[in-house]
Amino acid sequence: MTTANLDIDLLRSFAAVADTGSFTAAAELVARTQSAISVQIKRLEETLGHKVFERTSRSLALTPAGETLLDYARRILELNDESFRRIAEPPVTGLIRLGITEYFVPTELPRILGRFAAAYPGVELEVRMGFSRDLRESMAAGDLDAVIVRLAPRERAKAIWSEAQVWVAREDFDLARGDTVPLALLPAPCFLREHAIESMKRLKRPSKVAFTGSSMVSIQAAVSAGLGVSIVPRSTVLPGMKVLSSKRDYPDPGPLDIGVLHGAKARGDIVHALEQIIRQTLDVLAVSRIAA
Repeated sequence: MTTANLDIDLLRSFAAVADTGSFTAAAELVARTQSAISVQIKRLEETLGHKVFERTSRSLALTPAGETLLDYARRILELNDESFRRIAEPPVTGLIRLGITEYFVPTELPRILGRFAAAYPGVELEVRMGFSRDLRESMAAGDLDAVIVRLAPRERAKAIWSEAQVWVAREDFDLARGDTVPLALLPAPCFLREHAIESMKRLKRPSKVAFTGSSMVSIQAAVSAGLGVSIVPRSTVLPGMKVLSSKRDYPDPGPLDIGVLHGAKARGDIVHALEQIIRQTLDVLAVSRIAA
């Protein structure tokens, strides 16, 4: 019995379409044209003898065969990429003590750390979550080797991730003009805490800090419970929350820029490997949002 071989390039394009939900976004992700992606998917379907996507003018969904293939495709791609790194690149081993800000795409963090651990099993990873200012101080003191933190405007060129920040409240939140605005904020020192309080002062709107949380999860819980309004990265807006879009009442807090900074004694090869994994993961998220 002759066994057909699955082409790595076809599988990579297939996984990109599945991850982004769009032929256009997948084309950007793998640096091909949309028509080339369409041809590749057709070739893959011909090899398998099954359709992998159900396509209409408005939607794109995996078929049962496509759902089965996707798990295998990801495993094949991971093994392919890992074997290439092991042979073509110098081995990366050692310890990295990493600090990660509360604001860094929490839904993607497990995936990033999992991919890094799988790709570089020789690296021992120690992770600490915290606030950007505290993490910077720990790195300066030599307690951390690298940090993923909020960047200052002058550091924006180092950004690996940028997204809008928005004012949010519970869906049924309603405040009459002149009423005191309850704020749900992280403790000082915090850029968004300062922005929220100063914004209310500039607008001469009465406000109070009704809730001070210790983490982004606690802020999400407070907003969801209706305890106050807050400023959060758009990626952390949960079902049951609404974005307060009035710039007159809730001034635009600007973008959140996140970057990787490393201390003087950090292993450059480990930091570089980490940045590669982060960028690859966030590239998928970024093009998926554009397509949506």
